[in-house]
Amino acid sequence: AAMYKLGIINLRGMNGETQNVVEGIQWLKRAASLADKENPHALHELGLLYEGAVNGNCDPAISNVLRGDPKLSFDYFAAAAKLDYSPAHFKLGSIYEYGLLGCPIDARLSLAWYSRGAQKRDPDCELALSGWYLTGAEGILQQSDKEAYLWARKAAEKGLSKAEYAMGYFSEVGIGAKESLDEARRWYYKAASQNHSKAIEKLQEL
Repeated sequence: AAMYKLGIINLRGMNGETQNVVEGIQWLKRAASLADKENPHALHELGLLYEGAVNGNCDPAISNVLRGDPKLSFDYFAAAAKLDYSPAHFKLGSIYEYGLLGCPIDARLSLAWYSRGAQKRDPDCELALSGWYLTGAEGILQQSDKEAYLWARKAAEKGLSKAEYAMGYFSEVGIGAKESLDEARRWYYKAASQNHSKAIEKLQEL
């Protein structure tokens, strides 16, 4: 845990320290080599760094030092997921849902990873399952408005603003539950209070 913290402090230049990307990555790699179920964070962070370098949306100071590597990024996420780290379950679910990091789109694998995270009550995974139930996956998952509603509600009750917005929409148009503008406003208000821009727009419309 200490090595992970040192890595983040150096990487981002926190606590009055000067940013030192090379040293930060070295500390994260040391922490990752000792990762266990209590300390999977360095693996996931390295996955994010390599993914950011692939996509070109990371700090220029990091992309100058780190070459994007989709396979390495995937391997770090997979290692964190094996240690039962829910944010990594969500990452792998997204990777297979959208075909990221050179992986194929695979609904079955996407659902499997989201389900693992949802079992641990991860709100991002719960909302992702809601999305899958909304569309269904031919031969793999039966479409169900009711299940979409229930999974979104689980995530919304944990305060995830995207899920609160989804609940507002489901209530407004009657997906998985009776149409209710009062209920829609209540959920949109919750999301808007977390600066969810679409929820703010919806409240102005209703």
